[in-house]
Parts: sequence; C-alpha cells; structure tokens
Amino acid sequence: MRQTRKLKRKRRRRLKKGVKIFLIGFSAVLAIIMIVMFGFQLQSVKISLDLGQYTSREVKAYMDAKGIDNTLIFWLKNKIGQSTRLELLEEYNVKMLSPFAVKISGYEKELKGFIAKGGVNYYFDENGTILKISEDKIDDIPIVDGLETKELRLYEKIKVSDSKYLQSLLDVTLSIEKYKFDVKKIKINESNEVTIIIKKVQVQLGKTMNLNKKLEALNDMYSKVIQQSGILNMKYASEDGSYTLKRTQKKHTENK
Repeated sequence: MRQTRKLKRKRRRRLKKGVKIFLIGFSAVLAIIMIVMFGFQLQSVKISLDLGQYTSREVKAYMDAKGIDNTLIFWLKNKIGQSTRLELLEEYNVKMLSPFAVKISGYEKELKGFIAKGGVNYYFDENGTILKISEDKIDDIPIVDGLETKELRLYEKIKVSDSKYLQSLLDVTLSIEKYKFDVKKIKINESNEVTIIIKKVQVQLGKTMNLNKKLEALNDMYSKVIQQSGILNMKYASEDGSYTLKRTQKKHTENK
C-alpha cells in the first residue's frame, strides 16, 4: 500500500513538473511571438537607390499598401535570400536600423512612361502597372498621348477599353529601350498605330508588326535623323532599309 501511494505521489509530482515546464515553454513562445509581432512594427524607411525615381515616403507607402509592416521578418527574409517582392525595385539589400526602421539599398525598376491626366502624372512600368503618381516630371521618361484609359490607380495595371492598345504601347516602350533613343513622347492613335517623337522628328512606326526591324533601321540612321525636322514614315518595314522623311517647311516672314 505504501509503495502504491509513493508511486502515485511521484506521478503527481512528475505531472505537475511537466505542466509547469509546458506552461513556461508556452509562455516563452507566446512572448517571442508577441515581441516579433508588435515589437518590430515598421515605422520608418530610409533609401539609397540608383535612379532617384522614388522618395522614401513613396517606398514606405508602397510597403504599407502591400502589408509589409514587420522589420524583423522583412530583414530576415532578405538575409536568407527570400526577399519580399517589391515592384519598385529590381533587387535590394536591407539593413535594420532599429526595431522600427530599415534602410533599403538597391536598384530601381526603371519607369517606362507616364500618362498626364488632370494635372497629375501616372508613371508605369514594363507591365503597364502604375508605380508612381506625382505632379513632378521625371527627366528622360516619355509622355504617352492618345491612349484611352478607363481607370488609373496606384499599384494597379492601366485599365483600357481594349487591351491591344496598351500592349502595343508596352511593346514599343520595351523595344526602344535597348537603342537609347531620346524619345520625348509616344503617341498612339485609334488605328493602334504608334508614333514616337525624337527631338523635332515624328517617327511613324505604324502597327507593331516588324517593330524590331524598323527600330534597327532607325538606329542605323539615328545620328542623321535627329538633325532633321519633319515626319519619318516607317509604318511599313522596308526591305532595303530606305524610308521617307517629309521635312517640315520653314515659315518665312516678309518685311512690309
């Protein structure tokens, strides 16, 4: 009987000890979770980026919109090579400045063009996603004219009545990039024909069929073209690489 009672007491002591250990462990895990969740709330973002297209406030606004609000998780994912996707950037590194602040260094995704509407500029990327809205104009990014838009919203793709017009625009913006043409404006008409404005020359590319062939030909004669003023007809790809430039007639004024 005594032995049985002793065994029961030992079992109760072990059970109590096990419960205590479990409660301590559970409390520690819960405390760690609470610290991670609420002790590393992202409040401040500093940036060091290559192109200067975005401000630290814009980067922070993007992160807020995407629910990126924990400095520790954001930093850890970057360190283990599983960085959170940021549409504004091609690649980046994160430095934790404090439990509430980080510094992001890296390379920006280059904006391809912008649409001006209501005194505001809507800048978009190669996918047609609007990544920046500003009253300011960024140098060397062409303005788009003639694209009928239905809706322009930050971090969303440009909404148009017919997607083929947007696709033609994106095809041209991506294709001209590798040639480094100094394009100031991209125009698209109701027939889905594209014209790019380079200095004082309107280059009519027409539809995007044989686009690369047309651009290669334009690149070959680029140094001569930019010295002209007029309309260069490249609507149809030429087999021999020759195209017609209709020069702008200079207006002469007579003294009376």
